[in-house]
Amino acid sequence: MPETPLFSLLQQWQQQAALLRIRLPVVAQGNYETLLSMTLEGLSQVNANKLYWIGSAAPENAVQLSNKQRYQLLGTECDVLVINAFSGFDADLIAASAGYVKAGGIWLLLCPPFAAWQLQANPAHKNLLPFPIDASSHNGNFIPFWLKQLQKQNVALFEHNTLIQPLNWPHLAPPQQATSPCITADQLDAVTAIKAVMSGHRRRPLVLTADRGRGKSAALGIAAAALAEQQKRVVITAPSPQAAEMALSHFARLVRPELQQHLRFIPFDQLLKDEEKADLLLVDEAAAIPTPVLQKLVKQFSRIVFATTEHGYEGTGRGFQLRFQQHLDTHCPGWKKRHLQQPIRYQEQDPLEQLIFHCFLLKQQLKPPQFNANQQATFAVYQATDWLDNPTTLMQVFSLLSLAHYQTQVKDLASLLDNPYLRVITLEQQQQVLGCALISVEGGLEQTLAKQVFYGERRVQGHLLAQNLAFHLAQPELAEKTLWRVMRIAVHPELQRQQLGSKLLQLIATLAIQNDVYCLGTSFGVNKDLLQFWQHNGYIAVRLGHSTDKASAEHSIVMLHACHADVQQLSAMQQQFAEALYLSLQHYPQLDTALVLALASPPPADALSLAELQQLQLFAAGKRPYELVSHLLSQWFNRHYRQLSEVLQLELAALLWQRHSWPQLLRQFNFASSKAMLANIGEQLQRSGLLMPDS
Repeated sequence: MPETPLFSLLQQWQQQAALLRIRLPVVAQGNYETLLSMTLEGLSQVNANKLYWIGSAAPENAVQLSNKQRYQLLGTECDVLVINAFSGFDADLIAASAGYVKAGGIWLLLCPPFAAWQLQANPAHKNLLPFPIDASSHNGNFIPFWLKQLQKQNVALFEHNTLIQPLNWPHLAPPQQATSPCITADQLDAVTAIKAVMSGHRRRPLVLTADRGRGKSAALGIAAAALAEQQKRVVITAPSPQAAEMALSHFARLVRPELQQHLRFIPFDQLLKDEEKADLLLVDEAAAIPTPVLQKLVKQFSRIVFATTEHGYEGTGRGFQLRFQQHLDTHCPGWKKRHLQQPIRYQEQDPLEQLIFHCFLLKQQLKPPQFNANQQATFAVYQATDWLDNPTTLMQVFSLLSLAHYQTQVKDLASLLDNPYLRVITLEQQQQVLGCALISVEGGLEQTLAKQVFYGERRVQGHLLAQNLAFHLAQPELAEKTLWRVMRIAVHPELQRQQLGSKLLQLIATLAIQNDVYCLGTSFGVNKDLLQFWQHNGYIAVRLGHSTDKASAEHSIVMLHACHADVQQLSAMQQQFAEALYLSLQHYPQLDTALVLALASPPPADALSLAELQQLQLFAAGKRPYELVSHLLSQWFNRHYRQLSEVLQLELAALLWQRHSWPQLLRQFNFASSKAMLANIGEQLQRSGLLMPDS
């Protein structure tokens, strides 16, 4: 078999790359048939015992990668990863899959010549494009942007089997100094710090941060194994079981069979629901768990370690640093932080890691903007076609979205560049982005299609508001209107509490009216603070999803804001939703009671008679059992609940509306017994002065 120049060079480079502990990023441009044939033949010339493949035409011995099974392969390695970009370029999958390539391995991208490629459609991004765009013919801007970034990187470029840009080889990294089973000094330091949480003062959590591949998850497993030898029982939680697999596998390899049960994975919602106890709680990928959940875990567990990825592919962790760590400053003074810098499987100057970080904007450091409240802040509107001419602003916007929202992913960057129905509205001062909002232009469906959605015969990709209005709210005619959905809104954390987010929403409302938008909408995992923010800005709730988000444990809410819409029609929708929610609270067993009070509305209640009020007065004085007057208390509460103190509102709503069990109620409000709680309610009722006939 004749050797090809490309694979002949790769054969020479592979051994050198292994010695330097780097991966080889290689891009080969050319004719599809020629490149594919050359690759299938040339793989026999290099070390490709474990071959992973993205795209079509994979050989039989290759592991075909897809988004569906990428989590199942976490922790595995390959000698060669081939990306056949002729069949599409899935940005999310490609960014994540680079982590599979081991030191001395090859990352090989097969693609058309750059000039031709950037003019072609990218069918791999079909799930990012809304109806009616056809991904097979749509020419987006992500590929041109990505190629511009690529050509600034340290990468071996081939064109028609000729090397046109060689790799700039980094220096040999010094050997790692660590004690087995740890691989780096950073990892050993992390394991020591985790064990110190167990032996040190209570209520002093540890936060471990790292980029991918630094061994933080393995450190959790190694430390848990050491603690198991001391008969300590450790629990680990994470956004998904797969996210905890690395820690669990290291633990399993290090402990004796009889100690295997000393580390258990428990989903965080179950931890909170069942009030699980453990000597130590480990939380992996903590940035993908919402702050309210983390705060509850801190309250429940006195010894806890949080580990998170700072520049991950499943959502970045930079917002976690600012939001949650502020909570630790207040509630857990003396908490510790460790950052793992040294890579485990390859050296710090690994060219593939640098390529992935920079081409997908995963390593952008967003500097705190210099904001002057006395100077005018301007706004700008960007769409997909604008970003190639404004790369600096794009980097600021994507960094800000990553900082502010735990679920921001590489596919969101691809959407900004490829989806012509997305708008980004920025608030800027002195060429600095202070805040931004991501808007999806939706609706405008034909009447026939809107009816099909209403009857459940069609789902329309990229039109969440129209789908909700037509199907869930039975208003198909509204799906025919032009709608704007606020997908994300972000203000730099150091500039929050200065009304900049509200200013952005005011700008959006003005622009929407100018563009003949029927109404604005938004959908998000709801909590009390977010609900108040949107209500303050004139948005009303019209739907609450029954299931909770796996990552946030929050219900998804849909809220609307009238532009050219009939305000009375939207108000009627809100009232209908509030009354329906009150009647169906049994379908929301975990819904926060404060949200129940903010969203639900009972039907109008008749005033109690004098005799009935006297019964409640006797209950409040401790002279009537609760069971005898519960129906009267419920009727009275439905009429007067907004006049009561916040504490009494919460207690009675949980008791009468949500019908929580007594064990739930005692945990929720910190009472020792039902008798003590009812006595407290009685005292508050007496102090309220409302157990009197209506004037």
